[in-house]
Amino acid sequence: MTKRVGAAREPLWNKPFILVLAISVFTCTASQMVTPLISKFALSLGAPLTLAATISSFMSLAALFCRPVSGILSDRMNRKKIMIVSTAIVALSMACYAFSTNIAMLFGARVVHGIAFSFMGVSNMALGSDFVPESRMGEGLGYLGLGNILAYAIGPSLGLEISGTFGYPAVFTLAASLAFISVAAMFLIPDTPRPAPKETAEKKRFSVNNFFAKDITLYVAVLILFTCGNGLMNTYLAILGEERGIPNVGLYFTAYSLAVLLVRPVAGKINDRFGLSAIMIPAFVLGCGGMLLVAGAKSIGPIVLAGVLKALSQGAAQPAIQAYSIRYLGKENAGVATSTCYIGQDLGNSVAPIVGSFVVSGFSFGTLYAGYAVLLLAGGTGCYLLQRFIERKKAGR
Repeated sequence: MTKRVGAAREPLWNKPFILVLAISVFTCTASQMVTPLISKFALSLGAPLTLAATISSFMSLAALFCRPVSGILSDRMNRKKIMIVSTAIVALSMACYAFSTNIAMLFGARVVHGIAFSFMGVSNMALGSDFVPESRMGEGLGYLGLGNILAYAIGPSLGLEISGTFGYPAVFTLAASLAFISVAAMFLIPDTPRPAPKETAEKKRFSVNNFFAKDITLYVAVLILFTCGNGLMNTYLAILGEERGIPNVGLYFTAYSLAVLLVRPVAGKINDRFGLSAIMIPAFVLGCGGMLLVAGAKSIGPIVLAGVLKALSQGAAQPAIQAYSIRYLGKENAGVATSTCYIGQDLGNSVAPIVGSFVVSGFSFGTLYAGYAVLLLAGGTGCYLLQRFIERKKAGR
C-alpha cells in the first residue's frame, strides 16, 4: 500500500464519532463488569463448576453463531437502529441477571446477552466507520477499539469490588443502567452518511459472501492466532502463577491495558501512513517474544513485559486488520467486514483454552506457551504473506 501524503489533514474528531466512541466505552464497561461474576454467581445458585464455566462462556458461543447475520444486517439495514435495539436488549438481559433465582433463568439471560452483544458490537464498529475519513480508517478504528481496552482495564475490578460490598444484584443493576444510558445517547447520533450499496446480483440474493467475507479469510486466520493468546492467558495465567509461585500475575492485564491505550493511536497513524505491513511484521515478532517470556517466566518481571509486548503486537495488529478489511471491501460492506473479523476473534478465544488443556495435561505450561509462540510467528506470517500475494495477483501486480 502506498504512503498517503496529507492524510492527517482530514478531520477525525467529529461529534458523531465522539458519541460512538463514548457509547462503546459505556457498553463494554457494563459487559466487563458482569463477565467475571457470572461463573461465581452460577455457583451461588447451586451450579457445579463445569456448568458454571459453561454458562459463563456461552455468551461468546452465542455471539459467534450470530456474527454473520449481524454483519449482513448492518450492511442492509439502518446501523443506528440496530445498535439501539441490540443495546437495549443487552441492558435488559443484564437486568435479568439481577432477578435470576435459578440456573435456567441465568442461562437464558446469558444466551440473549450473547446474541444481542454480537449485533451491538458489529453495528457499533460499522456505524463508527461511517464517520471516519477513508484516509484515517486505521487511526479511527484504533480509537474505537480503545472502548474495549478501557472496559477491560476498569470493568472486571469494578464489578468484583461492588459485588464484594453490595452483592451481585447491585453490579447487574449498575451495568444495566450504563447500557440504558448508552441507548439514550444513541438518539443523538445523526443518520449515517453511508454510500449506497452496489446492487449487484450477488448483493440482491443471500450468498455465503454476504455473511462471511471470503476475500479476507486469511486475515481471519491471523486474528484467530492472535486471539488464541487471549484465551490462553485469560484461562491459564493464574494457574501458571500459582504453580510457579509467581505473585500478582494479574499485573499482566494491567500492563497490557495501559500499553494498548498508548500504542493504538500511534499504530493507527502508522497503518494509515505506511500501510499494513509496517504493523503486521513487527507484530508477529513481538507477539512471539512475549509468549516465549511467559513460557520461561519464573518471576513477575517477564510476565509484565510479556503484557507490554502483547499490546504492541495484537493491540496494533487487530485494529489494523479491521481497518484494512473495511477499506478493501468498501464502507458499504463494513458490517460483514467487521463481523467476519469478529468471527476470528471469537474462535480464537473459544478454541484455544480447550486445545491448551490437552497440551498442559500432556506436557507443561512452558510447552504450551512456547508452542503457541512458534505457531503465531510461523503461521501468522505465512497466512499474512499469502493473503498479500493473492491480493497483488488479483490486482494484476
